[in-house]
Amino acid sequence: MNKWNARREIFSSMPIRSFLTFCLSVAFTFAAVGAVNDLFDLEHSDARRLIVKVLTSAVFAVVWIMILHRRMTRRLFVTSAAILAVAQTSWLIVSPRIFPPLQHTFTAEQWRTHVDLHGLLIMGLILFSYGWFGTFFQMEGKRYFAAHTEIELATQIQQRLVPPIQMKTGNVEAYGVSIPSGTVGGDLIDVVEADGFVCAYVADVAGHGVAAGVLMSMVKTAVRMHFMAKPPGGQGLLEAVNNTLTPLTETSAYATFAYLLVSPEAQVTYSVAAHSPIFHLRRSSGTVVRHSVENFPVAMFANAQFQTATADFQQGDILAIVTDGLTEVFDSREKELGETYIETALTRLATHPLPEIANGIFKSARRFGKIADDQTLLLVRRSEA
Repeated sequence: MNKWNARREIFSSMPIRSFLTFCLSVAFTFAAVGAVNDLFDLEHSDARRLIVKVLTSAVFAVVWIMILHRRMTRRLFVTSAAILAVAQTSWLIVSPRIFPPLQHTFTAEQWRTHVDLHGLLIMGLILFSYGWFGTFFQMEGKRYFAAHTEIELATQIQQRLVPPIQMKTGNVEAYGVSIPSGTVGGDLIDVVEADGFVCAYVADVAGHGVAAGVLMSMVKTAVRMHFMAKPPGGQGLLEAVNNTLTPLTETSAYATFAYLLVSPEAQVTYSVAAHSPIFHLRRSSGTVVRHSVENFPVAMFANAQFQTATADFQQGDILAIVTDGLTEVFDSREKELGETYIETALTRLATHPLPEIANGIFKSARRFGKIADDQTLLLVRRSEA
């Protein structure tokens, strides 16, 4: 987002009370400009022309602010700006005919009196402008610190919910890292051990901030509660998470989800809920296959059913779950990085420690283009016991 779009975004998200206060400040500022303009044309002006100049300067300034800083489509913006420019130009042409210039001849004393009165008016308008700008900054300052506090809270929530993962249990090892694109991200990684099974999953929560952090905590709690109930082989994980979250969230609050349920045998059960595919490096052949299942995101539809699948998971095999922040990376020419490089990295670094494999994937993404979304990677390998 460039500076212009960022500025428009600030004003678009501003409460209406703050925006009206800002407009009032601008109105008084440009009313003073109108008074100055009249001061330079005293011999052709009178009280009525002064009032008209003050009011029109203020009104046109406020309308320009509304067009320049409120959210609208590009086409509507161009049309509105063109109409206002034509209107302002037309007014400058027509106003002398509506208010014909006068011809005054002032004495030195009268001239001084008019200058003094205009000076007092200008000072008064500037003082009002200053006062309203002060009110505006005070209101937005409170909003900024409230937002800052919220962001800090969300950051703390995320740090506790999504710490780096590095663990080994039996012949299964896992390593996971999530790098937020901003102060607060919306990705969740976790590994749970239950009854000889290892469940490793990644969830990509819609949105950012405290709301996303709360949903992340609900997802993590729902997963762990499900395994505390000790279902046979971890069956029904996505149904349990979905049924827990759906009654508690809005339809706009949902998460894509991908998980692996690694059994003591050489097999893995997996499912993908509207998430990127799972990459599977088969050590025996040195090839990478992609596993996916067609499902809705979790927390979107009540009582939804989710499909699962199984695959062989032999010694030396590596499974990788990523979020789209690692694949939807664009370079300066808007070329997308894609998914192939992940397969290449898994093949090239197959025998390396999992942290080195992860580091290689993240480095490739960083070299290719700017981080635009949260980047999350979870690796699981079956090694020797």
